[in-house]
Amino acid sequence: MTFDEMKKGAYRGAAVPDGMTENERFQFVAARRVYAGFRSGEIDRTEAEPMIAFIRDYSHLQIREKRSLLQYIFALLCADAGNGDSEALTLSKFVARLQSSMGRR
Repeated sequence: MTFDEMKKGAYRGAAVPDGMTENERFQFVAARRVYAGFRSGEIDRTEAEPMIAFIRDYSHLQIREKRSLLQYIFALLCADAGNGDSEALTLSKFVARLQSSMGRR
């Protein structure tokens, strides 16, 4: 699946597709969360567009940039979980595992 295909599903708020690699799954989850924030007015276009570009390039980012992106998405998902979104709780655990694996590199 290309990032453009992922982006379309993420924009629509689709469920995470099966068969994705860990990086693809993170990219999808992150893009979906940024788009949700954009639609709700939590994130404006000047924030959303560069974030989507950053998410697109995730696999090519330096470790410190990956950590920053993981922390940002983790914080958003934790806030969503705190507001009662049970899927966000599950996804925040996924992102936390990715963060944890970064510490070992």
